[in-house]
Amino acid sequence: MSNRGPKTKLTDKLVLEIRKMVLDGKDYVEIQQELEINDSTWDTWVYKNYQGFRNNLVDWNYERILKKCEKLSEEILDINHTGDNGVDSRILSIKQKESEFIRSTLDKKHYSKQLNTDLTSGGKPIMVNIDKDIAEKNNVANSEPKDNS
Repeated sequence: MSNRGPKTKLTDKLVLEIRKMVLDGKDYVEIQQELEINDSTWDTWVYKNYQGFRNNLVDWNYERILKKCEKLSEEILDINHTGDNGVDSRILSIKQKESEFIRSTLDKKHYSKQLNTDLTSGGKPIMVNIDKDIAEKNNVANSEPKDNS
């Protein structure tokens, strides 16, 4: 589009149209041309993040890629892994890895490999005594040792 012509207003209706086009995989030039949005207006919306426009574009592209990944994951999981000669271990292995990936990313609470360690002793600070000379040299204060008797 040229830089001439009236400024386009970023209405809710227009935002929904742009979102649909991004999700359909159209590039920004196609969207600008089809919706008759001039370059300078589009660039201003992006540069100034007008009404969250730049953030929306990032989110919509993320959503588009995620939908493609979900579709591919479903296709992988639906591949038949048995044939005339029994189970095809290569295909079964791919399906198992895909299943593990989906579980570990979509259901992190139950399947995540991430380990969380509480380094605060149940919410209480961990006390460490440092040699007096080292503490003074590094400007670190020692805590007073507690009597545990």
